[in-house]
Amino acid sequence: MIAAIYARKRMIVMLLSLVAVVLIPREGWMATEVRHGEAPQFSVPISGRYAVNVVGHYTNVDGLAAAGVRTVAWQSDKPAKRRAEMLALRTAFLEWFVEEWVRQGGARDEAVFHIQRYPFR
Repeated sequence: MIAAIYARKRMIVMLLSLVAVVLIPREGWMATEVRHGEAPQFSVPISGRYAVNVVGHYTNVDGLAAAGVRTVAWQSDKPAKRRAEMLALRTAFLEWFVEEWVRQGGARDEAVFHIQRYPFR
């Protein structure tokens, strides 16, 4: 019974992913080579730099953290290029999030669950 429910959920996720693939605008199909660390080595020459600084804080309210983007440094002044920069940063952060979740003792499926269940407003 539980296996059937899990299989149904996986099928729904796969179908929704396929729909997303069809509906994502062309600019969303940017490849990103992800490497983490102070001096990452990429397989191609790199130039320029863009970044966001994400910072979290504790609060004195149980179950509530405070977090946000502190600074942003864009490489381009063009909106389309900035959106491409955002896609690359999104990919790097999400891959880091999943890898770090596992490194901290969690399961990969849990990390993905928390990403998929985020209540976008």
